[in-house]
Amino acid sequence: MGEFSKLGLKKEILEVLSRLKFKKSFEVQDKIVPLAMQGKNVVFTSKTGSGKTLAYLLGFLGKINKKQGLQMIVLVPTRELCVQVGKEIKKVCDLLGISVGMLYGGRDVPGDYRTLDKKNQIMVGTPGRLLLHVNEKKIKAGEVRYLVFDESDQMFDHGFYDDCVYLKRRVSKTSQIMFSSATMTEKVKTFIEEEIVDYELLNIGELVPKNIVQEKLYCEKIEKNEILLKLLSERKFKRAMIFCNTIIKSRNIAKFLKENKFNAKSLSSDLEQQERLSHLNLFKAGKIRILVTTDVAARGLHIEKVDIIVNYDVPTREEFYIHRIGRTGRIDKKGYSLTFICPEDVDRFYNLEFEYQLKVKEIEKKLLMNEE
Repeated sequence: MGEFSKLGLKKEILEVLSRLKFKKSFEVQDKIVPLAMQGKNVVFTSKTGSGKTLAYLLGFLGKINKKQGLQMIVLVPTRELCVQVGKEIKKVCDLLGISVGMLYGGRDVPGDYRTLDKKNQIMVGTPGRLLLHVNEKKIKAGEVRYLVFDESDQMFDHGFYDDCVYLKRRVSKTSQIMFSSATMTEKVKTFIEEEIVDYELLNIGELVPKNIVQEKLYCEKIEKNEILLKLLSERKFKRAMIFCNTIIKSRNIAKFLKENKFNAKSLSSDLEQQERLSHLNLFKAGKIRILVTTDVAARGLHIEKVDIIVNYDVPTREEFYIHRIGRTGRIDKKGYSLTFICPEDVDRFYNLEFEYQLKVKEIEKKLLMNEE
């Protein structure tokens, strides 16, 4: 860990960081902030929970003029991440008198107009909703000087690739770009090669932190529920996240756990926005201990004190595994993940281990189940 005072930040920003009790800077901040302050475009990969939101904010914050309108846009892939990132940025900016707005799908467009009527210097939003207001000329993209693409691999997975290209080309050609991605997918590489010129490329930290214990268990499909109950009964935990590949399965598992006296809720893309946020906030507050989810919640969301990650299903994409287990072991705390592997999953999981050079320890089912 480093010192914020050594990054060349303005005195008023350092005072705000001190008030918010941000005592030490993380590696991602130490490396990115100076480059951004020098006016360079930065492309970087970093593990989840590494402090990248504060990194790109601090890189641009000293250049934001409180007397002008919109100068910085932060693009994020989901509504939940928009709210989370927006709140993180507001926490710092409110104390500096810099206004931050949030725009995301799933709410009525007239509600956006109240946000747009304010003189926001920074806007956090999902690509589709931002694009709507750029085309309506409610957002003057040509005046934007700082453009951030956050969780870009997920953004492109969600079908926002073309929207991101369009937005990049609508802002000023002299705009400074910050581009973060947890994994380097082919779409990410293509975007960087075609849309960002003259940039610094940084790979920061390990893809999977050493503080996350990874284990795997070979079993049949029919055994999964029984093993899950045993694991949750035997292990002491504050919060657990269970990942599966389909919406129906996430609902069924949450229902199964509730029937067995576990405090659980599901989180998936088919829920209404308010219900999704409600379930997420209850989990963050510790009022529910188990969140059963599809990959909609695997990316970017910062949730404290998640002790256990269970991959009920082997993920459909290799990089999803990295994002899932990244929900635990945040900011160097200890974490644990267990993946259930059925016969039809063996080859897929082997490829995943090989691709990322993972060391996933096998645990014997009979030991967990206390079988003879």
